[in-house]
Amino acid sequence: MILYRWDRQPEEGLINSSSYLSSDLLEWLTPDGRIQQSSLEQCKALCFFTEAGKPDLFVAHSTFDRRPKSAGLWTRLFFRDGSVLDGILSHNLLEWPTTGYLLLPPQARASRQRIFVPRSALIATELRGVIGVASGAAAKQAPRAEKSGDSQLSMFDS
Repeated sequence: MILYRWDRQPEEGLINSSSYLSSDLLEWLTPDGRIQQSSLEQCKALCFFTEAGKPDLFVAHSTFDRRPKSAGLWTRLFFRDGSVLDGILSHNLLEWPTTGYLLLPPQARASRQRIFVPRSALIATELRGVIGVASGAAAKQAPRAEKSGDSQLSMFDS
């Protein structure tokens, strides 16, 4: 993961992804083996990845160039320092943590797969679009009426 904080350079480390939201403190292991802690108030964003890369979340490709194709809620987040980040939130509101938002970033790749943004880091959010169909909505459409020869207009008879 890469931790973006307000007052420092981004820090790389390992975090327990199943328990990182269990308290108001984030705890991670640095590459040199030290355990670090930071409060959610000091955290701007937490970027999860599978391959290390450049910490460019707020520098390059922070917004979508065009309408995304992934299903979800296309959201624009406005941070306290004036930076902007787009992302895709889940349709299922129960998957949203109470302390923040877990979203899919623009140009998601191995070096940035998911991003957690604490609510305290934001001044505003904007819903840009709803992408995809809610489950079951398409299946509940009314069945089409069968065409029969009786419904054909007589002007087409020869």
